[in-house]
Amino acid sequence: MKKISVVVPMYYEEEVAEECYIRMKKVLEDLKDYEHEIIFVNDGSRDASAGIIDRMSMENENIKAVHFSKNYGHEAAMIAGID
Repeated sequence: MKKISVVVPMYYEEEVAEECYIRMKKVLEDLKDYEHEIIFVNDGSRDASAGIIDRMSMENENIKAVHFSKNYGHEAAMIAGID
């Protein structure tokens, strides 16, 4: 089975993180011939984004969480998610 990986850089996104996941999940689950994973990369946010991402990853094995200690920019976040 083919696999789709979606990398989502997050920087101060506590207000939209869960809605982002809910909407992506609907689309990805409709792709019946594919496995999927969502990789959220917290790019040094100091709000509740990290906790939200961690909770979602504990509740769903298809979610991975990566955390930066400080902001490196969305390009670095994308590369970390791909790696």
